[in-house]
Amino acid sequence: MPCRHIHPAADSLPVLSLPSGALAHTDRTYDYDVDRDPPNVEPIEHKIRLDFMAGGPIRRDELLGGYNPWTYDPDAPDADPWAKGVKPKPIGLEYAEATCRRTIDEEVQYFEHYEDDAVLTTAPAFLAHRLRAVREQPDPERALEEERERRESWYRKLIPGMNLYQILKSSSYGSLIETTIGPSPDVPALTQQNAFVGMVIVDEETDADAYATAQGLAPEYVIRENRLSSGRDDVSPTLSDFGITRPAPLLVGEYATGGQYPFLPWGDALVCSCPYKHDKPWRVMCKHELLAAVVAGSTDSIFLPVIRGIEVPHRARRFVSPDIAATHTPRIDPY
Repeated sequence: MPCRHIHPAADSLPVLSLPSGALAHTDRTYDYDVDRDPPNVEPIEHKIRLDFMAGGPIRRDELLGGYNPWTYDPDAPDADPWAKGVKPKPIGLEYAEATCRRTIDEEVQYFEHYEDDAVLTTAPAFLAHRLRAVREQPDPERALEEERERRESWYRKLIPGMNLYQILKSSSYGSLIETTIGPSPDVPALTQQNAFVGMVIVDEETDADAYATAQGLAPEYVIRENRLSSGRDDVSPTLSDFGITRPAPLLVGEYATGGQYPFLPWGDALVCSCPYKHDKPWRVMCKHELLAAVVAGSTDSIFLPVIRGIEVPHRARRFVSPDIAATHTPRIDPY
């Protein structure tokens, strides 16, 4: 499997070695295997990140309180917990819900031409894999309809109601901003309590202090992977799970909650390594990625800033695919 070796600007930093699944579709060495590799960052994830980037900072009074997202039913008359007007709805969420609705229509072509490999080359990786499997079923037409219903459930129910509504609660995203000043935290306030830190992540056998001394790095910016919050949870992936070689210069999110999770370069973007993001396949965003979207939007960049620490390579800061950023326009469509 081909790898890409990215050399940081500073000679004291290790090379960032990435497998082909962490590269862009346009890269000549790109080779993503649905059966072998971790889930790809799908187009809907890039688009929703751009939606929240365009939506601006999220205020405390926009967050839900005791709402139970597991009861969400998109066909119920009171499905939208913001509809009563008690709380204003985040603009980024309105953009994201509109994106989900449009995506259902945009993916019709793949279901109509599921036997055409040329068409499926432009489909999201997971969907293309599922549709190719449909062709092998004893009753392909029935399997196709089941897959269509499954996909629509993601965009109508699971992603908006059971994922985005869940992280837009005081107990979720609110935990990252509760110590900031004011009802509408701007980026300086957000990043005072939550920081994106450039660090070198080493394996469990490496003496982090000795490595820092040998490389001339500040010891607080060299850490063993098992000391990160993601290293203490079975659901959270390791760098090795994503084929990333240690030592690795990466961006690590340090949060007001005490969590410390690295962002993993994958599929032309970054993926938070927290357990929430990886526990269910339909979760396209966690609270840490939501905060990253707000910060990236304020800087008008698809790259996350390094708040402190070492200057990691640009590939370790690219939060959104440049191709999708150039083609996706956040907007609110009429129902």
